[in-house]
Amino acid sequence: MKFFRTIFAVFVLFIVITTTAQAGQGAAWLAEFFSKVKTFKAQFSQVVIDDNGNEIQNSSGIVYLARPDQFRWDYQKPYEQVIVGDGEKIWIYEPDLDQVTVKHQGAAIDNTPAQMLASDVPIEKNFLINDLGLKGEEAWVELIPKQKEATFLLIKLAFQKGGLSKMLLGDSLGNQTELIFTQVQSNAELEKNIFIFTPPDDVDVFGP
Repeated sequence: MKFFRTIFAVFVLFIVITTTAQAGQGAAWLAEFFSKVKTFKAQFSQVVIDDNGNEIQNSSGIVYLARPDQFRWDYQKPYEQVIVGDGEKIWIYEPDLDQVTVKHQGAAIDNTPAQMLASDVPIEKNFLINDLGLKGEEAWVELIPKQKEATFLLIKLAFQKGGLSKMLLGDSLGNQTELIFTQVQSNAELEKNIFIFTPPDDVDVFGP
């Protein structure tokens, strides 16, 4: 399970926050994103760098989100993978291994970026917010987890003209993950079955 070992904690999808610096453009766009965006669709590229500065993963695909608690990450390159959160379970399908892994959604993604993006839980419940101001055309905010056992020690979000454009993650092992979102569609109508996953007949299924 290549993705689950190295990336799933990343998405696994986002949380609302208490501002620890003066409110600025980033904090305003953050609040707008979580209060007004009910669905989200975008192309994404993802790069993971280890603590020595070496690139250990480079992937891309399409992400879909719908509040509350539904998401789908379709990885297309360098290999296919599908991660679906339907609100109750998470389905991780790896075609090259002919297997599907199933987990209870609450236990699998609690207090992770995936939960944050797709959740309607107030973000301030689990994070502190630092408004980092403008860098070029992007407004940045820093999210600091309140819980000491959080998988990610640092999360940064960038917004451009009010839309989510980037996400940076730092974990306890020193790895850094950068997600870049393009062709963003906010509040677009999504297909009703996009968050429904049925395992193919010829794959192994692991989990409840």
